[in-house]
Formats: sequence, structure tokens, C-alpha cells
Amino acid sequence: MPTPGPAEPSLPPAAPRATRVAEILQTVLTGLILAFIFRAFLVEAFIIPTGSMADTLLGAHATRVCPACGWEFDFAPLRTAAPGAGFVVPPEIICPNCQFAFEATPTDTAPKAGDRILVHKWPYALAGLCPPQRWDVIVFRDPADPDQHYIKRLIGQPGETVELVDGDVFIDGRIARKPPEVQATLWMVVFDQAHLASANAPSGRLPRWIALDPPDPTGAGWAGLDQRTIRYDGLDQTGREIIFNADTGTEYLLDLYAYNRHSSGAFVGDVRIVAEFTPRAGNGVCRWELLRSPQRFFAELHRDGHVVLGAEALDAAGCTFTLDKHLNTALAFGRPVAVEFGHVDFRVYLTIDGQEVLSSTDELYAPRLEHLRTAARARPVGLRIGARDLACELRRLRIDRDVHYTSRPVQALRATTGRPFTLLAEEYFVMGDNSPDSHDSREWTEAGPHLPPDYRPGTVRADQIVGQAAFVYLPGLLPLGTGARWSVPDIGRVRFVR
Repeated sequence: MPTPGPAEPSLPPAAPRATRVAEILQTVLTGLILAFIFRAFLVEAFIIPTGSMADTLLGAHATRVCPACGWEFDFAPLRTAAPGAGFVVPPEIICPNCQFAFEATPTDTAPKAGDRILVHKWPYALAGLCPPQRWDVIVFRDPADPDQHYIKRLIGQPGETVELVDGDVFIDGRIARKPPEVQATLWMVVFDQAHLASANAPSGRLPRWIALDPPDPTGAGWAGLDQRTIRYDGLDQTGREIIFNADTGTEYLLDLYAYNRHSSGAFVGDVRIVAEFTPRAGNGVCRWELLRSPQRFFAELHRDGHVVLGAEALDAAGCTFTLDKHLNTALAFGRPVAVEFGHVDFRVYLTIDGQEVLSSTDELYAPRLEHLRTAARARPVGLRIGARDLACELRRLRIDRDVHYTSRPVQALRATTGRPFTLLAEEYFVMGDNSPDSHDSREWTEAGPHLPPDYRPGTVRADQIVGQAAFVYLPGLLPLGTGARWSVPDIGRVRFVR
């Protein structure tokens, strides 16, 4: 008798159509709720609409390479274009490095949208455990319109008194220095010797660095001032110097932004010189100077490894100090070292191969507000490099400037020089990095109906802060192909926001 096989498994009864639809809706709604919670409390994406935070964050822009020096830079559309005209290319574009002016057309200029950023909401929402900090880049609701969002850099915190003096931020009468990671973001190139204008440019290859003295009969002196590598070939004891001639370009060392060509006309006082320095022969010294009245600051690199940082007073208001140190080893012939010498936020420093070796202290050098409030910088800072009994080379010689927060009494209502502004509880003070073109706490007069009657124009209330800008996840798109019909993300500009 045959053995019966296993019984066929029975299928479950078909679920009613209404039940299946309900399950799908439940899944979709759950996903939407989770997405809403994520957006409302954790992370939200925004797009930068304007250039008030340039060059840290860019609004609508285009990128061009200067045909004279090869410098790549970003610029905004023409502001005076008719509404709805789209990206209108300015009739003239000026390179911020060599100041060569050239024409651009829509056919050779591909517009890009503003940077797209991710904003962290949760750090500020932790019941005061992680409150906003000075120099954070924050997103907040427009005081005049709660449906509009602004993005600025946080400058003043509750209970503090803010004053802008000579481009710097003073809090309660003391200089507010930027952390290294923020300062690294805010340096802007003034002139890069590695990007010289070509000889066929209309202005020619006019040297920006010039020698104060001609070479002696033996040929000793500075050479290559119109080349990417500058050399000093003398082993004499007299020493010779070169200076940066800002007069070769009237915009050098102004608080001018290539993004939209705006400037308050002020000369920037915080500047650094960076270069790759290579000793070739001799046992002398290379000296770097920064003339910022009422002081002349200097840094000396001796071939034997002795380094010096100091200041010389130019008048009674100046200070004098000298710091020195011996490196672990002497500077080797033929071995380049990265040198950075600068003045920023009333601090002078010298860095070698990425390590800070000497810097001033507040006891040696501190700002005098009574002098700064009345002194106006009529000329750009002076920059000078000299050598004595040391043949050497300078490569990648570059000048950078810091952000300069403008204090314009005509437009600004608060925190201008001599008119400090005190914040109350739960109030913050914000400004844009593109200071000459930023409508911010200095000027606001509007107040929307969503704010309480005691709201003070010019402040950002704590309950109006959305979060901290954290990451540029999608910079402006790059055109793909000559027709520019397709675009790809500019991955090289994906970055954290500092």
C-alpha cells in the first residue's frame, strides 16, 4: 500500500484590499512622521540665497579663471538686473589677484546656485547644555519675517557689550580673537606671486614686489621679482630689501570682496605673509617686516636656527618687545621651510613648517581703544622682506588679509566705533563675513509681529535660532559638456562650515 505523501501547505487567506491599503498608508505616514521629526529637531537642509557670507558661503555665483594670471575666483550676478532676469553676467570682471579686468559673456560663464548646507538643530536644543558660541555660523528666522531664514556669524552673546573698532570685534572692551579653525577660513588672498599676470596682459607683468636698492656691481641683490621664484644672491653684510608695492593695484589691502566688488574703503590691518623659504648659502639672516602704525613688527630667521619676533615703536603710542628662540636644528641649505608671519586680532606670530614658534602676549602687545577710536589708517600696511649674508629663495610667496568688520556710521546703528551696544538676556548679535555687503545686526530696524513687544531691533533672540550651519553637502553645480545641459556636483568644494 503506498505511503501517503506530506499534505500540501495551505496558503493564508487573502487579506482584504482595504487592509492592504491601510498598511501602506500606515507605512508612508510613519516615514513622513520620522522625516518630519528628523527635519524639525535634528538636521535641515538650506540653500544660501545671497552673498552676505562670502567667501565662507556663496549665494548664486559663477566661477572664472583669470586669463592673465590663472587665478580662479567666484563672483555674483549683476545686482541691478531686472527682476526675474536670472543670472546676469556683469559687464566687466576684475581678478582679485592681479586686478586684470576682462569681459565675460553668458556663453562662457556657467552660473551656479548657492551653496547647499546642512544645519544641525539638536546641539542648541539640548536645554542650554550646548548654547551658541561666538564665531558659530548660525541660521535663524528673519526678525521681520518668520518665514524667511538668514545665515550669519554669531559675534555677541547675551550680556556682552559689542564694539567694532578698526575691523576687529571687541567684547566688553577686550579684543575677541578667532579660534584657529575659524581664522583659517577667513583668510583671503591679496596677492599670490605664483600667479603672475602674463607678459601680454594690457598692464604687462608689473612686479608687485620691488627692490629698494639696485644690485651692486657684483650682481648681488634681489632678482626674479617678475618671476614665481624670488632670489637673493648676495653674501654681503649690508643687506637689501624688497617691499610690496600696493600702489601697483589700488585695491590691494582694501576690505574689498571679489564676489561682488563691495568695499567700505577701509584698509585692512590684519595681514600675513606666507612663503616657502630656502637658504642656499651664507650664515646670515632673512628678515620679514609688517609696518602697522604705530609699530613695526618683524620676524628674523637666522641660518643657525635662531629666530626672533619683535616690535619697534614708531611713535609714543607704539610698543617695543623682542622674543627669541633657537630651533632644534639649523636651517639646512637647499631644504625649504614653510614660513608664516602675520598680525591678526592684535596678536603677532611666526610659524615654521606649520608649528607656531613665537607669538606676542597681551602683556607685551595689547590694543589701546582710546587710540584706535580716533586713529584712521590712511595707507595700507607696509610689507617688507630683507636679507643679509644669506643667499636664499622665496617660492609661493603670498599675502593674505583677514575679514574686516566695517563700522559705517551712516548705515550702521549699533556697535560702531565709539558706540558700543550691550546685549540683554537671550539676545545675540550677528554679522556677515562679507561685511561691506551684509545687512545684519548693525543695521536692522524691522520687527515682525511674531516677536514680543520688548524685542530690540538688531538682535537675534535665542528662540529664533534654528541651528548651526555644519556642512556644505552640495556646492554650486559644475556644467557637464559645452552645451551646459547637464551638471554635476562640485565635489572639491564639499566642506565643513567654520
